[in-house]
Amino acid sequence: MPWKKGNRLRVVPEAAADEGTAAIFADLKQALGLAFLPLFYGALGAYPGFLQMHWKLLGPVARSRELRESADRLRADAYTRAHNYFRIPDLCASLPELKLSEGARQELTAVMEFFNSRDGMLLLLFSAQLQALEAPVGRADPPTAAGPPAAGDDPPVLVLEENAPAAVRRLYGEIRRELDLPYINSEYQALARWPDFLSVSWELLKSLRQSPLYGECEYRVRETGWSLARELPGPLELSLEQLTEAGMAQDDIASVGRILELFVKNLSGLVLDLAIDKIALEGGNQLKKPEKPSAGSPGRAA
Repeated sequence: MPWKKGNRLRVVPEAAADEGTAAIFADLKQALGLAFLPLFYGALGAYPGFLQMHWKLLGPVARSRELRESADRLRADAYTRAHNYFRIPDLCASLPELKLSEGARQELTAVMEFFNSRDGMLLLLFSAQLQALEAPVGRADPPTAAGPPAAGDDPPVLVLEENAPAAVRRLYGEIRRELDLPYINSEYQALARWPDFLSVSWELLKSLRQSPLYGECEYRVRETGWSLARELPGPLELSLEQLTEAGMAQDDIASVGRILELFVKNLSGLVLDLAIDKIALEGGNQLKKPEKPSAGSPGRAA
């Protein structure tokens, strides 16, 4: 059942979580190498019984080498589709007023890499969970431990809506309306540190979303995630009957299903959008026309 337009999404902040939920939040951040809780899991925290069963099932997978390798394949698939199917300009060259230094470009690239890696893993975990509600999913192999996540750079700084300048708040509202979401993704909150770049990149994404090709590519990224989830270590099963036997109300089970479907669709778009942004930041994929030689320059006929 699809998410109903206008419905609010309940999110449990880490500071407001009960002891059991807070412990799961801490464990999943450690497993995925995250410094802050993804909104997606904050929303599942509103259903603590489900969250506990979900993490018991998928926590070992979240720590696995297989998840990270599959997430890399998913990112490569999205990048290839974006590069092959869309005309992506060099945003920095076409809009010199952005005035991004080399250091800012590197930081922006690091932010995109962080979220693309994170979003790829989350898309796979939620795709596996949705399938596990219907039937066992995954290969009959134990997960291979990936080892502790490497210590990376400082986590991205988020520009929260309540602290954002008026222009950024308006942009957040437009993004929510365009994507038909009851929340603003942390990816956009991180890119809002460079508001001019966020503005022009959103205009690019908004224009590409008008093409039927965008919907097709987003669907194919989601389909790739769905297929890769079946290759994760398993078997993974958390059936509707198990949820009922655990005492979950039918309304809560239906709500969890809608939330998971919303997250899978949202994440497949985010993985594609971040690939587009990365290409735009790297110089785009449009061939530059050679400059016409001036009079007297080499190669001009006498």
